Amino acid sequence: FYEACDLLMGISKQTVNINKLVLGEKADSRILRYVPHGLNHDIFKPIDKNDPDLKEFKKHLFKNKEYDFALLFNSRNIRRKQIPDTLLAYKYFIDTLPIEQAKKCCIVLHTERVSDHGTDLDAVIELLLNGEQYNVVFTDAKFDPIGMNKLYNSTDCQILLTSNEGWGLSLTEAILAGNPIIANVTGGMQDQMRFEDEDGNWFTPSAEIPSNHTGRYKKCGTWAFPVFPTSRTLVGSPQTPYIWDDTCRPEDAAKQIANVYNLPSLERKLRGLAGREWALGSEAGFTGEFQGKRIIEAFNTLFSTWKPREKFELINTNEVEDRVINHKLLY
Repeated sequence: FYEACDLLMGISKQTVNINKLVLGEKADSRILRYVPHGLNHDIFKPIDKNDPDLKEFKKHLFKNKEYDFALLFNSRNIRRKQIPDTLLAYKYFIDTLPIEQAKKCCIVLHTERVSDHGTDLDAVIELLLNGEQYNVVFTDAKFDPIGMNKLYNSTDCQILLTSNEGWGLSLTEAILAGNPIIANVTGGMQDQMRFEDEDGNWFTPSAEIPSNHTGRYKKCGTWAFPVFPTSRTLVGSPQTPYIWDDTCRPEDAAKQIANVYNLPSLERKLRGLAGREWALGSEAGFTGEFQGKRIIEAFNTLFSTWKPREKFELINTNEVEDRVINHKLLY
């Protein structure tokens, strides 16, 4: 499939690296570009806490209750999103607080309550979070982008512990809204945490270091609270025969929830705004404008260098190369 393309645009640095590894020497005759997701930063943005529309939104969301700290999970109820682990991490965090402080915290779940692709979250909550100190706010409403921005601005932090993730768009939305993020270090989510390599550059995967899920690099953006996986297993399906599945410990996630909670509210917001500033800049460029420019640049490069192929190609199917692992398994 990759060889059939003249231009490949990857949404994550890891995807671009996979393109290179799979193509091998043929990557030199293809155009490969990193084109991360871009969003409308005039929609996903910080809102003043005294904004009347935001106050009304929070009133309905929290049913007239007020919380000092609200943790948000916004994604689908599917297996790899690790929602039970997220709820367990929240329980571990709450159990460290005095009862009165715990009652002023909540976790907001914007997802399906029950899904055949995931689990029965009501049953998980009944088992793990059965007590007055645990506040779970469910919303499965279909918000438009403006409503989604209000949801982010109603909460203090977005958490996503997915075990394998191409990008993690809810993290981008949260960053643009000016919120810190807690995320498992895997796939495209690690891009959004901006890990630095030994040269001080934004980490780029290679054949030698295909991912930072081993925790090789710890320094990251101040808006990011990474959770490094402690279990790496090889899973797959007929269409995707193998892929790393990175699972982090709920105990480790709970510590990062506590780290965000313990920040003064102003410091928490400043860290979130630092993430937004980076996302709007030319290095990250997680905006629609930057995404559009990158795609146009890639197309222009393609059109200016493209040469028509022969109408057909003869391939000797008796001469098939053996499959080889072209990246390190231990690094």
